[in-house]
Amino acid sequence: MYKYTFDFSDIDELRNYFRSQLDPESTSDRIYFPPEIAEGYLSYYKISPEVFLLVNNYKANADIEYIRRPIEEKDIILHFRKYALSHQIQENQIVSEYSDSYTPGNMRCMHARQGEQVFITKGAVVKSTMIVLKSSYTTPYFMKSSDMAERVDSYIRYSHQHIHKFYLSYKQSNLFDQIVQPDLDTVENYLYFIARGIRLLETFWKDVLKWETESNPFNINSAQVGNIYKVSNYLKDNLHEPFIGVDQLATMAHMSRTNFFNMFKEIHNQTPLEFFNNKKLESSYNMIFGEGLSIKEVMETLNYSNSSKFRKAFFNKFDIYPDIVL
Repeated sequence: MYKYTFDFSDIDELRNYFRSQLDPESTSDRIYFPPEIAEGYLSYYKISPEVFLLVNNYKANADIEYIRRPIEEKDIILHFRKYALSHQIQENQIVSEYSDSYTPGNMRCMHARQGEQVFITKGAVVKSTMIVLKSSYTTPYFMKSSDMAERVDSYIRYSHQHIHKFYLSYKQSNLFDQIVQPDLDTVENYLYFIARGIRLLETFWKDVLKWETESNPFNINSAQVGNIYKVSNYLKDNLHEPFIGVDQLATMAHMSRTNFFNMFKEIHNQTPLEFFNNKKLESSYNMIFGEGLSIKEVMETLNYSNSSKFRKAFFNKFDIYPDIVL
């Protein structure tokens, strides 16, 4: 097992520590693992001298243990991730282990005064981003607004009590993917990640501002969130079939029609029918311009019956007609 001990008090020290341990010859933003430890990288950025952005994107080739030491400052740690951890909260630290259980992505809110011991097992795929808010950044705002300070403290407290339940919103999920799995056609540079990190941070503050204990986000049923994703995967796998209707999809998700519809729209930012139609159009685009299929073949494969409606919907989405030769 490979073991690393660190804290989040200084991002420059943190970067230098992991570079010396993993990739001492590198001068790039990304610190790559040696192949015997993992495939992938770590990245560390300063959004400001008091706000840090950390990115993890790798597959472990060995067992890894991370020990994050507690520090005296009341810094806030936001951990956005799309892999599962099982947690045990002990007196002075969180003990977290990689889990194979399903997760559509979630976020933890912690303070740096509580340490953490994390076990990543061989074969685990870790994709996450952390934003560290130094107490010197938050204290001036909290001194002006005791209500905001209390809201954040409550948010952290509930995050620990319901540490498995909070999931990423549609906007958070998109920003997460852009940070952790950036588009290869996009220029990746310092400002690219900083800009998205700031936008991701904004979603946290908005959640805190609108959050109230009696209707807090941790009351969300994580099993239902998983069922929503199972339904959306079903729709993506059955684009060649007619849309089966919201009632039947809600039954598949073991949810009421209203609850299913509202939660699906919150997660995907689309209704189930809009999601289904958009995935069909995206698939038709790949078939025509990627695989070279004819419009007739695509319409037959994806069960389109009206060519004029298909061409119009295609143009509205991609600003190009399907019979244009690229």
